[in-house]
Amino acid sequence: MIMNNKNITIKSVIFDFDGVIADTGRDIVASVQATQRKYNIPELDYETIMSYVGHGAKYLIDCAMKQLSKEDCAEALIWYKDYYKNHPCDKTELYEGFEKVALELSKRGIAMSIVSNKPEPITHLVVEKLGISQYFTKVIGPESVTKMKPDPEGLFMCLEAMDALPQESIMVGDSYTDIQAGKAAGMFTCAILYGYGDKTKLKAENADYSASATNEILNFLN
Repeated sequence: MIMNNKNITIKSVIFDFDGVIADTGRDIVASVQATQRKYNIPELDYETIMSYVGHGAKYLIDCAMKQLSKEDCAEALIWYKDYYKNHPCDKTELYEGFEKVALELSKRGIAMSIVSNKPEPITHLVVEKLGISQYFTKVIGPESVTKMKPDPEGLFMCLEAMDALPQESIMVGDSYTDIQAGKAAGMFTCAILYGYGDKTKLKAENADYSASATNEILNFLN
C-alpha cells in the first residue's frame, strides 16, 4: 500500500486500543467508580476519571484513589482489574466504521497489531467479545514489556511478529504517548482526534497524519 504523497509502502499498522478501536470509557469509569465505592472513596465524574486514562491501570487507580495509602492503592488496583474483567463490555462498543477499516486493511494484506497500556488480559478479552480478534497478529499490554508507551518496546515486538520494518509501518493512537512511541520506533504516526487523549498534547507531537473519524484512517493509507 502506497501512502498518499509519500513513495512509501505500508505493510503494517499498530493501533492503540482505548479511544481508537473501541469506545471503552463507560466501562472503565464504571469499574473505577465501583472500586471507589468499595473503598469508601467519593466517586469522581466521567471527565475526571477519563483524564487519567492512557497511562496504565496503576496510574489510573493511583490518581482516582489518591486518598488511600500506597498499600491500599495496590489492593484497590487488584480489585479494579478483577471487577473490570467481569464487566469488560457492558457498554463498550467498536467505534462506528472501525471494522470496515480493519476489513479493508486485511483485504489489502496489511498486518495489524495492538499495543495498549491497558492490562493485556482485559484487552484480549474485550477484543474477543467485540469479535475482531481475527484481524490482529499480536496484542501487547504492560504485562509483556518492561516499559510501557511512550517506550517503543511493545511496538518492536509487534513489528517482529508481523515481519515488518518500522519505516514500512504506522502507529495509530489518540495519546501523545502513542505518537512518541511511534516516532521512537522509526514509524510513521497518525493522531486520532476522536479519542480520549489530551488534544493539545497530541497535536503538539506533530504526527504525520491525523484522523477525526475512523473512515479517515483509510484516507491516507491508499
